[in-house]
Amino acid sequence: MKKSSLSGYLLVICIASFLATFIFVVQRSYDNLMEPINSAKQSDIIKPIDLNLDVDILNEIENRKFYSDDQPASIIITPAVATQ
Repeated sequence: MKKSSLSGYLLVICIASFLATFIFVVQRSYDNLMEPINSAKQSDIIKPIDLNLDVDILNEIENRKFYSDDQPASIIITPAVATQ
């Protein structure tokens, strides 16, 4: 009769567990390394600038009304009298 060796099975399970853990750690490290690079590629900030000037927006900016402290306020506030 052949005696079954428990140490042989245990050695195979330990090696498989070590390889699975090692691959998992390497994969997570690679994902953590590549995540900022991938998010930067998809960012809106990196998109090219449109060099065509929109004149309508410039005219709209010029036609804005600006208020300064020198102009008197047009809203008159009157206190209400409380009656009891």
